[in-house]
Amino acid sequence: MKQRQAGLTLVSWMVIFVIAGILAMGFLKLFPVYMEHLGVTSSLESLSTNPSLRGSSPAEIRDALMKRMEVNDVNRVKRDDITIERDGAVYKVTVAYEVVVPFVHNISFLVSFEDVAEVAAR
Repeated sequence: MKQRQAGLTLVSWMVIFVIAGILAMGFLKLFPVYMEHLGVTSSLESLSTNPSLRGSSPAEIRDALMKRMEVNDVNRVKRDDITIERDGAVYKVTVAYEVVVPFVHNISFLVSFEDVAEVAAR
């Protein structure tokens, strides 16, 4: 009597491995971008909780943020990516930037970030 066989064929396993490999490669390419973004968010959080910056000028706030990001090894954020606007009794510090990560040949990932923190104004 012929029994029905169950399981995956070699071609099925190869398709699964190719898909898993593509996903793993994408993860490995994007992981450093998101780790650096964690440095940006922690820099903004420490900026908003720092009592010595209360009443500082926008230039002093920008310098303090750039120093914090240098300590956190953030290289993709430039001074032009930081905007500081006064909103009543606080300064809204916005860091908005984009990162293009090459993936394969002419395929790239575009990742956009925008984070906001508030610092007390004078």
